[in-house]
Amino acid sequence: MRMPVFEPSSIAVVGASASEHKVGHMVLRNLVQQGYEGAIYPINPKGGEILGKKVYENISDVPSEVEMAVVVTPAPTVCAVAKECGEKGVKWLVVITAGFSEVHTEEGKKMENDLVAVCAEYRMNLVGPNCLGVLRPSIKMNASFAKDISADGCIALVSQSGAMAVAIMDASPSLHLGYSLVLSIGNKAAMDACDYLELCEQDDKTKVIGLYLENIADGARFLEVAARVARTKHIVLLKSGVSKHGKEAASSHTGALAGSDSAIDAACIRTGVHRAHTFQDFMNLLQTLSTQPPLLSRNVVVITNAGGPGILATDGAETAGLLMPHLSEATLTKLKPHLPEAAGLVNPIDVIGDATTERYQAALDICNEDPNVDGMVVLLTPQVMTPCTEIANAVVQVRKQSRLMPIVTSFMGGESVKEAIDILAANGIPNFQSPERAMYAMSTLLRKDPNRKDAMPISNEARAKKATAIIGKCKGLLSEDATKELLALYDIPLPLQGLATNVTEARNIAQEIGYPVIAKISSPQILHKTDVGGIKANLKNDDDVSRAFEEIITNVEAKMPEAERRGVLIQKFLPIGNEFIVGGLRDPSFGPMVMVGLGGIYTELFRDTSFRMAPITSEEGYRMLQDLKSWNLLLGMRGQRQSDIDGVVETLVAVSSLMNECPQISELDFNPILVSADGVIVADSKVVVTEKKG
Repeated sequence: MRMPVFEPSSIAVVGASASEHKVGHMVLRNLVQQGYEGAIYPINPKGGEILGKKVYENISDVPSEVEMAVVVTPAPTVCAVAKECGEKGVKWLVVITAGFSEVHTEEGKKMENDLVAVCAEYRMNLVGPNCLGVLRPSIKMNASFAKDISADGCIALVSQSGAMAVAIMDASPSLHLGYSLVLSIGNKAAMDACDYLELCEQDDKTKVIGLYLENIADGARFLEVAARVARTKHIVLLKSGVSKHGKEAASSHTGALAGSDSAIDAACIRTGVHRAHTFQDFMNLLQTLSTQPPLLSRNVVVITNAGGPGILATDGAETAGLLMPHLSEATLTKLKPHLPEAAGLVNPIDVIGDATTERYQAALDICNEDPNVDGMVVLLTPQVMTPCTEIANAVVQVRKQSRLMPIVTSFMGGESVKEAIDILAANGIPNFQSPERAMYAMSTLLRKDPNRKDAMPISNEARAKKATAIIGKCKGLLSEDATKELLALYDIPLPLQGLATNVTEARNIAQEIGYPVIAKISSPQILHKTDVGGIKANLKNDDDVSRAFEEIITNVEAKMPEAERRGVLIQKFLPIGNEFIVGGLRDPSFGPMVMVGLGGIYTELFRDTSFRMAPITSEEGYRMLQDLKSWNLLLGMRGQRQSDIDGVVETLVAVSSLMNECPQISELDFNPILVSADGVIVADSKVVVTEKKG
């Protein structure tokens, strides 16, 4: 299907110039001199001729249809130009001109809003403003002011920054990357990243979509569209500006630990988008996903000429979720005659440091036939006797013979392996500086089931209505009584507790609960009780409770005299268990999130956390726990029994439902939750409520 933005039959350059130093001349020159075969119409009130093309004074003077117009006139003139283009019947308007909302002035914002209104009136699709332009290498269309058109290929690059698009294209030849489309989207005034994703979804020439974005305004739509598109095309996201929210003050541990970076990670996990954290990661992922076939299982073989890199690859496989299975007996029998006795025959296959091309070739050919192997990772360190380029050619030969086997390499070093790496890249084999990066790249090739849809928990409308009634008109920190009632509604376990307004009530509650107890200040303004001396633990009798009550009140009066004091919460002091944190957060773009991590005093010290978009399934809950470095604590260490992992997952799922069903809740902290073999209980809880919007 031909789409005008990808393959227009005619293009007008409005603002074309005879001056070689002006953007209007550069865009026209790119179209005329780089091979575009469609009709080209320069537009300039001065008329005349530029680069052998007749110049029309107004787009309405063009005698034929114009499918795309590229606008490079001054910002104050663009709206009038857009109207003329609309009247001409232009379908796509690409506004390269800057000076709109990105300059942060009222005038700039108004001009952009007016431009959007004009395009909506005439049903014109608007790319930009403030963009580089559009390139379609397959038809040699460079409707931009980028110097050169990129090589033709299967990658669609959608970049919010024109400068980044140029940098990516400039870095691509050394990696032998080719593009089906390059779209610089600028201010995204009328179309956002989701619209461009949907266009790329329909493009038969596109296999991989590379996104460089500085902001994602409609997170909910992004989750929906990206998840759908990622079932049929790989999406790689490089997102900048991830530290902004993390630097802002947060009222809970969850908020302090999250930031927008965690939201992007969680969004990528939910949708199946590949996250690139650096420019180099972005380029490497584009190279891998555009050149390699799918990895049909997690089973990979590593072939190396050194033990150290093999160990690094093994570590990388575990981190990336890959498996390195034992090779079949038939494979080992075939390998032995080709390798010295000192060679390692357990995956990774170590052909040792003096390996010749023949050894690598034998290992590659024989492992390629093993039924337990679905991917190959080839490592090389340049010893004095290592024929690097010949070994690279051997890898290329195997790649040509077995197109369905994904192969990535890590030829480690500098000048000694440069020629070999160039040979690999020229033949569609990505190379990585470290074995760990190679293993991660291989893991991104795991085949996704396009029909797989996790059954998300359905919102319980009746429960949500009850929760709203419990929260009422509260704003700020929810009271202990309301929190207790809310958590009970979601079957989240709390210890026995009661709120005391004087010493006598405190002692009576402690006696009813049973010693030992813990005492905590209750105040909507005090989120971190320890900081103001607002907690006393392991109180064993009435005298302990009396002293604790008075000391807490005295401490709070001295350190936060302005704080409202509801009283002192007396709570059952719980037996020791592993301390974890479960939290909830409402991201401004993506909505509700849920978090789990190592809790207590270690929460912000180790920052061992895992985030997901809410709601989550039980399966996702288990995966979140397995993401943690502290996962082994739950499994049981040094003779300890395994903790109640199912109970933690149930709590996570319940919190995700709570965040999903209660939009009034902005942040939620259960820190710590005590986890032991006997169960899970929330030792301390904070629920922060904001005024419900809408």
